[in-house]
Amino acid sequence: YRLADAERRAHVLRGLVKALDMLDEVIALIRRSPTVDDARTGLMALLDVDEIQANYILETQLRRLAAMERQKVIEDLAELEREIADYLDILDKPERQRQIVRDELGEIVEKYGDDRRTRITGYDGDMSTEDLIAVEDVVVTITRTGYAKRTRTDLYRAQKRGGKGVMGAGLKTDDIVAHFFVCSTHDWILFFTNKGRVYRAKAYELPEANRNARGQHVANLLAFQPEEKIAQVMQIKDYTVAPYLVLATRDGLVKKSKLTDFDSNRSGGLIGINLRDDDELVGAVLCAAEDDLLLVSAQGQSIRFSATDEVLRPMGRATSGVFGMRFNDGDELLSIAVVQAGLFLLVATAGGYAKRTPIDDYPVQGRGGKGVLTLQYDRRRGKLVGALIVDIDDELYAITSSGGVIRTTAKEVRKAGRQTKGVRLMNLGEGATLVAVARNTEEAVDPDLDGADAGDAEAGGAPMEGES
Repeated sequence: YRLADAERRAHVLRGLVKALDMLDEVIALIRRSPTVDDARTGLMALLDVDEIQANYILETQLRRLAAMERQKVIEDLAELEREIADYLDILDKPERQRQIVRDELGEIVEKYGDDRRTRITGYDGDMSTEDLIAVEDVVVTITRTGYAKRTRTDLYRAQKRGGKGVMGAGLKTDDIVAHFFVCSTHDWILFFTNKGRVYRAKAYELPEANRNARGQHVANLLAFQPEEKIAQVMQIKDYTVAPYLVLATRDGLVKKSKLTDFDSNRSGGLIGINLRDDDELVGAVLCAAEDDLLLVSAQGQSIRFSATDEVLRPMGRATSGVFGMRFNDGDELLSIAVVQAGLFLLVATAGGYAKRTPIDDYPVQGRGGKGVLTLQYDRRRGKLVGALIVDIDDELYAITSSGGVIRTTAKEVRKAGRQTKGVRLMNLGEGATLVAVARNTEEAVDPDLDGADAGDAEAGGAPMEGES
C-alpha cells in the first residue's frame, strides 16, 4: 500500500517538474485553450506527459504553479524515490519484514503493556461433551412411523389460537405426528418399544432439521433389536419428575416400577418388562401412588383402579408384572392412561364410529377384573382403534387405512354414556378402515408456540399411551 501510494505521488511530481521547466509555455497554453480538454491534450503533447500528470497540472491553480520552487519539488521527488527503493527492498527481503513486525510489536508492548489482572489456572474437574452443548429449548417431533427430529423454537412463529399454523413436517400420507413437545436440549427422551425395552437419548442427540423435514428414523439413532417398534415416547427433565413408571402389555399385564430404576447409560436399552409368549408392550405412563389408572380393551371394556402400593406394588425391571385387566376371548388391551378429573374418554372404532364419555362415569374397581363397558361392541363397527383422554377443546386427527387424515375437535364428537355404540365420526371409502386417532398436542405445547402447525393435515398428535 505504501509503495503504491509513493509511486503515485512520484509519478505526478515527475510531470510537475517538466511543467516547471517550461513554466511560461505551460501558462500560455492553458490561458489560450478554449476548453479543459484542449488544455489537457496540449500539455500532453508539449511536456510528453500522460493524462494523470496533465490532470494534476491543470488542477493546480496558475498562481500556485507560478510560485512553486522547482528545487523543492525536485527534493520531494528524490525523497519519494528513496522511499520507493526502501519499500521494494523490504518486499524483497523477508528478514527485514520480520524485523519490522518485531519492532512494531515492541512499540505496542511498551505503550500499552501492563501486568495481567486475571489469573489463568488449569481446570481441575471433569468435562464431558454435554458440557459444551448449549442449554436451549427445542421442538421435538416424532411421527407415528418412527421418524424423529429436533427444531429450533424460533422457526415456529407465535400465532393466536385459531391461526392456520405453519407446516410442521413433510410426511407421507400414511404418517402423522404422534409426539410433539418443547423441551430442553439436555432433557431425556425415553423410547418404549413393543418388545418391552426402554431406550433413551438426550434431545440434542436427535438430528436437527427444519420444520418441513421428516427427520431420521429412530432405528438409525438407537440400537433397536429386529422388529422393534415404538410403543410410547416420554420426555423427562430427570428421573425425579415422578415416583413411578407403569408399563402395560397387550395381554393385560401392568407393572409399576420406580422411575429411578431406569436411569442407566446402557446403549442397548434396558429391559422394562419381561414379556410372556407373544405379548407386547402397548403403553407407558408416569404416575404417583395417589393416581388412578384407566385401561381400555379393543372390544370396548375398561377398568379403573388405584395405583397405590397396596393395589399395585412396585416391582423390579426384570419382572412380568401382574394382571391389570382380564379379557373375554379375542380381546386385548388397547391403551393405558392416568385419570384426570373433569376430562373425557374418547374412543373410536375401525368402522369410523366414536363417542366421548365423562371420565367420572368410570367407577374405581379392583385390579385384575374385566371391568365395565366403555362401548357396546358391534362386530360390524369394528374393534376400538383409539382411546384417549381429551378436553372438550382438544383437536383430533384420524387416519384411515387408505392414508387419509381428517381433523376435528373433541366437542364435535357426541357425548354419550358408557353403554352406547357411538355415532359416525367419518365416512370411509370402500374397503377403508379407521386405523388410529390422535390428539393434536401441537396446540398446547407452549404459549409462545400457540397455534404453530395446527393447520397441517399431515400433522398429528400424541395418542393415549399404547394407542395403535
